[in-house]
Amino acid sequence: MKPAKSRDCSKMAVEYTAKAVNAGIQESWQSDLKALADRGIKPTLATVRIGHKGADISYEKGATKTMQKYGIGVKNIVLDPQPSEEAVIAQIEALNQDPTVHGILLFQPLPEGYDDKRVIQAIDPKKDVDGATDQNLSDTLSGRLDGFAYCAPEAVMALLDHYQIDVYGKRVVIIGCGIVVGRPLASILLKRRATVTMCNTGTRDLAGVARGAEILIAATGRIHMVTKDFVSPGQIVIDVGTTFQDGKLYGDVDLDEVAPIVDAVTPTPGGVSGITSTILAKHVITAAVKLNKA
Repeated sequence: MKPAKSRDCSKMAVEYTAKAVNAGIQESWQSDLKALADRGIKPTLATVRIGHKGADISYEKGATKTMQKYGIGVKNIVLDPQPSEEAVIAQIEALNQDPTVHGILLFQPLPEGYDDKRVIQAIDPKKDVDGATDQNLSDTLSGRLDGFAYCAPEAVMALLDHYQIDVYGKRVVIIGCGIVVGRPLASILLKRRATVTMCNTGTRDLAGVARGAEILIAATGRIHMVTKDFVSPGQIVIDVGTTFQDGKLYGDVDLDEVAPIVDAVTPTPGGVSGITSTILAKHVITAAVKLNKA
């Protein structure tokens, strides 16, 4: 890991942070939350964790804390390290049938030996607040946006909206074309008429392509891969990557190198990663409203 470098504060990018974005999202659901409370309904998320993987436990703690802060109930289901596939599906199906549960979050990836697709598809799409089922994913990729998208792409869009960044006609480069962030985010941006270029490990002159963007989005999970060579003046750089190393959270963007060059950048932690749990809370409330329509 590179040692921390001092920054030239006389020329520093604006940092787009999660705090103000989260406040705006929270304000948007207040009327729904009150209407549900008036009917005696408390939006509730059920998390399903298999075993005791550190990353899953950390995510579970963070999500639980966020839900409780927003007045959302949480049921944490913890299964043995190696339950049968049928046992996991049975647990999911029980949550599907539970009228007090409005959202289901299954921690992934599942342990080796499971048919991930079969287990994930057991989740009722109406309660799939993480956007992992084929129905929700196909809705997102097709641009219909009727169901739930993965939380990270929605967090990026919430940040852009809050800071009034109109993507219409903008050159947007996404580094990382995974199914969780890259591809769903590209679909959402295309629906808003952005000009989107997706890059992967086979992209020639990746740094050069990145420099040509007006909005550069990094979603690779590779610590500090986006350096000063990837950016140019006037850009907005959005860091979606998250990697835990030695108990610390790192992003894809080397903030010390990038911030003195670009116009705006999101930090990690404190940027997009700090918005995803609020998007999850929004999805749970939305699911509760839809599942309890009078």
